[in-house]
Amino acid sequence: MTYANVIEPPIGGRPKSLGFIRNDLSGIHAPRHAAEVRQHAHGLGYHYVYTVRPPVDVDSPIEYALGLAAEFGVEVIVVFDLGHVDDRPALICDRGFDLETVSPQGKWTRSAPSVPGAAVEGA
Repeated sequence: MTYANVIEPPIGGRPKSLGFIRNDLSGIHAPRHAAEVRQHAHGLGYHYVYTVRPPVDVDSPIEYALGLAAEFGVEVIVVFDLGHVDDRPALICDRGFDLETVSPQGKWTRSAPSVPGAAVEGA
């Protein structure tokens, strides 16, 4: 499967991140939320790979995003707020990803080993 909007990995080994926006939660603010998520990731020094906006008919938008995050080998998932992960950071961290929120700014670290294919910190 190819993704036309994927940005190539940078030279220098910055951690890769993925934005996750749920249209059912962001509504008309989704474009602004997506821009703020990307800007937040860049501000934290992450290499931003892709913005996931699951289709409205997907049964589990979080699982959809986690599948793409694993496929892209990212280390960090950035969301606008905790509502995008059903107010449960463990849904992300227990799968081997760090979680960053824009509003309010926060970080939750992974509680499971990194996903296969993700870059190892310090490598």
